[in-house]
Amino acid sequence: MAWPAERFQQFAYPAAGVLLLLLGWHLVAAAGWVPSYLLPQPLKVAAAIARTAGDGSLWMNLKPTLLATIVGYVCGSLIAIGLAALVSEFKWVERALLLHLLALQSIPKVSIAPLVFLWLGFDIEGKMLLVGLICFFPVFANAVAGFRSIDPNLIDLMRAAGASRIHIWWHVKLPGAASPIFAGLEVSIAFALIGCVVMEFIGATRGMGFLIQDASNTFDLALSFSAVVVLGGVGLLGNALVRMARARMLFWEGERRSDAVGRAHG
Repeated sequence: MAWPAERFQQFAYPAAGVLLLLLGWHLVAAAGWVPSYLLPQPLKVAAAIARTAGDGSLWMNLKPTLLATIVGYVCGSLIAIGLAALVSEFKWVERALLLHLLALQSIPKVSIAPLVFLWLGFDIEGKMLLVGLICFFPVFANAVAGFRSIDPNLIDLMRAAGASRIHIWWHVKLPGAASPIFAGLEVSIAFALIGCVVMEFIGATRGMGFLIQDASNTFDLALSFSAVVVLGGVGLLGNALVRMARARMLFWEGERRSDAVGRAHG
């Protein structure tokens, strides 16, 4: 009986926090404690969102950012999972690639953004590449840890039953590593958006990063804040979609959670 109440609280508490934040923001801006050229009022930010949505400029800048983020995120994550599977499955692949991947991981990805633009130009391909590089390492590290955490006794049992290497990987290793992989995917979705916007700061003629920088240069703080708010909403939506996919694909986690809640309230 208490389970629906807990589900309600999961939505009620964040909503209450957002309302309190907006109220505090409005009071601070309306009282003049912070100059208007540094902190616009929430209603002005909402009006800027409505205005840009109405004239199409919001979607014109949001579309390339979303496209580069989604494509880079998906490609980087898939390559990371594939390489993690090879590294954990074959020792020679680990010896050949792991040191190079660790060296590449230590390089700040933003520092190579000018090189990416030099190689691929200022089109969307450069943003996709940087987003893919940023998303790669959280997913790769979690996937390797997940694949290596599988009980070796279970693998030996499958081998004794005559299962092939591919069958064991698909039916034992991948489901066993799914939880860490999704944890890496949740972290990477925020990094993906950050990487794309940073690339647009450095050089772009369209995109949310370009919109923020252009609005700041013209001291249109309401427009700049509106772009930041929209990006925050996109980040929340992306994280929610990954969580929904996790709940749908890793259904056994939800069943265990439900059983634990039922025992706690039983």
